[in-house]
Amino acid sequence: MSRLCVIGLSHRTASVELRERATIPGTELPSTLARLHAVPGVHEVMVLSTCNRVELYAAVADESAVPERLRAALLLGRPHAAELERALYVHEDQAALRHLFRVASSLDSMVVGESQILGQVKEAFQLAVDAGTVGVVLQRVVPHAFSVAKRVRSETEVARSSASVASVAVELARQIFGDLKNRAVLVVGAGKMGDLSAKHLKAAGVNDLHVVNRSPGRAEELAARLGGRAHPWEELDRLLQKADIVLCSTGAPEPVIRRDRVEKVMKVRRGRWLFFIDIAVPRDVESEVGELENVYLYDVDALEQVVATNLEGRQREADAAGVLVEEELQRHLEHEQALGVVPTIKLLRARFAEVAAQEAERTLAKLSSASERDRQLVTQLAESIVNKLLHTPLSQLKRETQRAPSSDEMAALTRRLFDLHTGLTGSHDAILDDEPQADSAEPKRGRSNS
Repeated sequence: MSRLCVIGLSHRTASVELRERATIPGTELPSTLARLHAVPGVHEVMVLSTCNRVELYAAVADESAVPERLRAALLLGRPHAAELERALYVHEDQAALRHLFRVASSLDSMVVGESQILGQVKEAFQLAVDAGTVGVVLQRVVPHAFSVAKRVRSETEVARSSASVASVAVELARQIFGDLKNRAVLVVGAGKMGDLSAKHLKAAGVNDLHVVNRSPGRAEELAARLGGRAHPWEELDRLLQKADIVLCSTGAPEPVIRRDRVEKVMKVRRGRWLFFIDIAVPRDVESEVGELENVYLYDVDALEQVVATNLEGRQREADAAGVLVEEELQRHLEHEQALGVVPTIKLLRARFAEVAAQEAERTLAKLSSASERDRQLVTQLAESIVNKLLHTPLSQLKRETQRAPSSDEMAALTRRLFDLHTGLTGSHDAILDDEPQADSAEPKRGRSNS
């Protein structure tokens, strides 16, 4: 039997310095999935690695040692493993499912209501599917998390004026500079976050927008779409000399803007302020850059004050969304509990149907002169008796699914009472597909040909 387990860290438990040490680059995700999947007791696994969280979701054997083995495997080879381990959290069973639902619904995000996390969870799930590390447990719970996120977005206003880390970064720039219309803004990185940042900057009124990226084609495409100007990577120093605001999100594994580079730039700027907003994890701007005179550096952790203000106006909707998550959690648990008695219900119905069919055949063998219509009536009578007899016990079995673990005890008792462990000689799939109804048990009357 498999249990759901979540192990990870996020902006709630780890600073940006720790998160960037834990980040798993996209190129390493397939090998990481294979390594984690090979841990004894791990049946299924997927990995979610974003700027604000690194988490693994696993279906594991019901052994207390498995989560500890997974923790060790996740930290294997990571620098500062002791610090990372202190920031790790472990959720199991119902708590793990609740966490997954809240993450997918953006209720656990730094920016509550942001839309990027759902896409990131979907990408993580698809990557695990492609890697062959997903089985029946994750195939049930993760798509349900997608449905929960959809319901949260459609039935609450938590995503109203939808925000993201990129939009909060732009809001910070507006708080610092006021009107951004006449400010020169440089976007370093033309990936998903760079693209989103540039869109928010244009919406905020920025007219002087520049984009630089290691792959010039992406910079040119983004600049052309938003009315900005693309530049080759080699012009980065010149662009830093002229920009007022630099928004960085390259996805590089180490800083692309270091202290010595900015020191040279600031000599040319002659004391003019320069603001860096670094929303990348790992960070694009070396932390020592913020120590330079007239240079101001904000990373994702520094955005939390803006985020707190953003959340205040949507807290009521976030609370409503949390209620929906709890409803869906209960629905999922009830469904899982029902699955535990389904095999017993099917066996019981099949056993009764088999006995009824045998008795009907025995009776019909003695009625050699019976017409085809009479033979149908005998068969229908046997089936209707089965339906009437089973209606109450099957209804009681289903009600017991709401009171686990008593449902398991009731199912086991039912199997013993009716000796349902022995094999059935016949196949009654058609009967198994329809639940017997006490009020629909009358034999059908044959139609006349007149």
